[in-house]
Amino acid sequence: MCDWIFSDISMWEGSFFAVWADGKFIFIYGIQEADTMKRYNLIIKNAQIHTMDDKRKIFAKGVVGIEGEKITLMKEMSELTAEELHECESANTVIDAEGKVVFPGFIDTHIHIFQSFLKGLGADHRLIEWLNLSALPYGQYMTPHQHELAAQLACMEAIKSGCTTMSEFFYTNQDPELAHSCIDGMVSTGIRSVFIRTFQDTGEEYGMPKCFLEPAGKAMKEVDALKKAYKENDMLSIWTGPDVTWSTTKEGYQEMLEYCLSENVRYSMHIKETEVDNEMCGRYYGKDIVDMLEEIGFLTDKFLAVHCVNLTPHDRERFAKYGVSISHNPAPNLYLGSGIPPIPESLATGVNVSIGTDGAASNNSTDMLESMKLAALIQKGIHRDAAVISADDIIHMATAGGAKAIGMADKLGTLAAGKIADLIIFDPNHLKSAPMHDAKATVVYASSEENIDTTIVNGKVVYQGGKFTCGIDERSLIDEINSELVSLKKQIADK
Repeated sequence: MCDWIFSDISMWEGSFFAVWADGKFIFIYGIQEADTMKRYNLIIKNAQIHTMDDKRKIFAKGVVGIEGEKITLMKEMSELTAEELHECESANTVIDAEGKVVFPGFIDTHIHIFQSFLKGLGADHRLIEWLNLSALPYGQYMTPHQHELAAQLACMEAIKSGCTTMSEFFYTNQDPELAHSCIDGMVSTGIRSVFIRTFQDTGEEYGMPKCFLEPAGKAMKEVDALKKAYKENDMLSIWTGPDVTWSTTKEGYQEMLEYCLSENVRYSMHIKETEVDNEMCGRYYGKDIVDMLEEIGFLTDKFLAVHCVNLTPHDRERFAKYGVSISHNPAPNLYLGSGIPPIPESLATGVNVSIGTDGAASNNSTDMLESMKLAALIQKGIHRDAAVISADDIIHMATAGGAKAIGMADKLGTLAAGKIADLIIFDPNHLKSAPMHDAKATVVYASSEENIDTTIVNGKVVYQGGKFTCGIDERSLIDEINSELVSLKKQIADK
């Protein structure tokens, strides 16, 4: 028989009771939530979840639990214990994604941000003519503030299309202030960023402006300075690389490579984009560019090769051997008439392939969904085989392939407990995409930015329900860019 009860509720999350019964104390402990209960800052429930892992695991009606920047729970709703269900319902934010689909966030492995100012400029010209009509003159004279605005425009458009990581290939006037402004613009939107500070040490005879040129040694000092300046920002990675194969001397390649291998820095470059590219390299190096790069040890798993339109079977074999990744940019390759790279053949050889949007001047968009659709359709067309590449292949390239290409496969690109929470919620319930029979096919072939319900980066919602959380107003941004263009065009005309 219980004689009396002493209760101490000094901890708000729990309690314990001391009961005197049969001549002794019996201690009964309640739930100590402070010690055991998970505190999710975000729960996504009732979603169809595509993990994009090696087994392509799908949760039919699953839940994603996010603590801080990481995923710590992923289960079918029906498999949750009573305790887990209570923890989920107690999250700071709960998103009911009934009828919607969760994917890893898309990773854009190649873009030139300043070109966001140049949409439609230089249209209907081949690469070299286009460069001299648009990218090169504007790249010379854009101010730091204009670079920041361009970054915000590019990144916000990308986020709106489900992109969570953007790789900026920075090749304009290499004034350090411009680089910092571009980075500031990227960071302000909440997107995960790779900043590739490139260099050119030759190429003036082909129209490369003098202000773009610098010795490789000086460029590497600037790369090192950027690494030190942003070492505390775990949302930003600093890379380097030659701009194009014909704007770098062999000595420049070697000096850059020595720095990258000694400092564990990744690098990227435009390569084999056009036949002109091949001809220029023959004049510069007296041999095929891939042969030369292999000779100096440039082909490593730190190398992200961009475009690769004219890769030979032997090139693909070497890329696979050394772990080189490809950034496939379908829109600019079509827009500039450069050609179509051998993507199914590269995949079959074992080369990792990712997707990039390239510059808005050669794409007119930083919309990853659009680039993904083009990446699928052009291969089906030129091979006259609808099965040559699948929707699953394309989404893998945009997620897991992208993560591997930027050296972050252990953190991004697939969904699992322990991975960083970079993901999207896709809503198929729109005119363009309804009804949805197959989620992957719908994303690749029947979607647009209106289908992106929510974009989450590093565990934080950066876009939801048509609104950005970064505090930048779309309309005001566009108005300011249009105003800046007036003065920029006048400056270029006066030169």
